[in-house]
Amino acid sequence: MVEQLDAFLTANATRLSRNAAFEPYFGPRNTPGRPSNAALASADEAPNGRSGVRRTVRRTTTVKQEEADPDYTSPNSASSPIDSARRIVSTAPAPALSPSTQLTTTRRTPGRPRTHPLQLPASPADVADLAEYETTHLYAGLNDLYTLSRIPEAIDHLRESCSSLAGVQMFFITLESWALQRELVSWVHLTDIRYWSGRTWPIYYPDLFDLLKGEFWSLTLLWLAIAFVIPSLFAYFFNLTIRNVKRHGVKVSVARYTVDPLVFNVVKGILTYVVLGTTFGSDVVGAHATRVRDALVGGYAGPVTGSAVVVLAALYEAAQRN
Repeated sequence: MVEQLDAFLTANATRLSRNAAFEPYFGPRNTPGRPSNAALASADEAPNGRSGVRRTVRRTTTVKQEEADPDYTSPNSASSPIDSARRIVSTAPAPALSPSTQLTTTRRTPGRPRTHPLQLPASPADVADLAEYETTHLYAGLNDLYTLSRIPEAIDHLRESCSSLAGVQMFFITLESWALQRELVSWVHLTDIRYWSGRTWPIYYPDLFDLLKGEFWSLTLLWLAIAFVIPSLFAYFFNLTIRNVKRHGVKVSVARYTVDPLVFNVVKGILTYVVLGTTFGSDVVGAHATRVRDALVGGYAGPVTGSAVVVLAALYEAAQRN
């Protein structure tokens, strides 16, 4: 430690020599108007008696000081830098510290919490901007979720299918078949679901054992013959959408529809009225015609109305095409 201290003092001699605490190590400072140590030494060597007396007095004082203090070391005596450093460490007074430095070295106080400037409440304009920002981000997130769910593509595909003549025809056929199966297949009560208001919603399931009965198939086949099979045969052979076109100099017949929707619905409407709406059908097929008529939505008038709507749609499409 002493060697490191000596090296530190030697390296910082220029700065530390100005401090009075290190005067025994570096020697007294030269002040303006005061003779230096070299000048005092040359004055002692002058050939007058006064200087010799002064030297004697100084030596006597030095001897007395050595006898009074055995640890005293004469400044004129040769000493190593390490001995000088030890003497400075033992005799040098502690440097004066500021009150804040003394408080830091003696006792560590807990840190005080940082004081933040007073924050004023947000203005109505800031609140409105924040609400608009959050609303915009919410709508953007919902739009992205709606797009990733592929719901728009499904809706567009369904719209394209329903906006065609085949889509309109399929809608009425599906409605008739659903109404007929609700009548032919019995539904068994399964359980009840209670609402928060105390009301109940009954849950039913179809009894598939009715599919094994002959009555189910006889009524279903009668409806299929009237609504699908016989009209399809007439519309296939009496197809008014067939056109003769030339391909590579040869005339060929091209049909826009394999089954003409106009002829199909005209035949279907006539058969429905004859079989289900008159006594002739009851005499031919018996009680099955009455059972099918009662099962359909609106009786026999429901399929007839649906056929009329599809006929109008077919005429509208043909008018747009031409």
